[in-house]
Amino acid sequence: MSELEQAVREKRLVRIRRVSTFMKWAVTLVLALILVLAVIVTIGIAVPNELLIGPEETIDVGEKERALGDIPQAQRIGLAFLVAAAHIMLIFATWHIRTVFRHFQKMEFFSPKTLSNVIAFGIWLIAFGVFDLLSDPLGSIIVTIDLPEGQRALDLALDGDEIFFLVFGALMLLFGWILREAALIADENRQFV
Repeated sequence: MSELEQAVREKRLVRIRRVSTFMKWAVTLVLALILVLAVIVTIGIAVPNELLIGPEETIDVGEKERALGDIPQAQRIGLAFLVAAAHIMLIFATWHIRTVFRHFQKMEFFSPKTLSNVIAFGIWLIAFGVFDLLSDPLGSIIVTIDLPEGQRALDLALDGDEIFFLVFGALMLLFGWILREAALIADENRQFV
């Protein structure tokens, strides 16, 4: 490799390290925000109060909108569990992508830990997409179960969010598997030399 090629390569590696460092900290901030939001919203739904989320605030699930104060406590707790589960899945996905950036920052592109985190990120995105798909019908049942028979609802919806998480999650999962195979092939080739 010539000096010019080496200098260009070093420049690329420095850029990768800088962007990875920035993204690691940006994702860390997002992770902290998701955690804070998860706590506020989960507690606010379970126990509406003027400090976090007031009882007059409404919650929309599918086509149904109700004030939190009008929903019985047990149902609000069920909704809070749905919200908490969604946030937990996002926290795990975000943690794994943060870890991927940390490995990239250390120039560990094909390490088993890096590839495992890419795969785990994909799995958590798919899990969130499936959960998001199922949470609307479940949430609509929880919100309306106490209403008279004609006012209960079961809302099914498929929108861009679920499709995005399912497709992007599958892409990341496949990308992780492919990189793992590429790393194994590169390792085999090194052993032959």
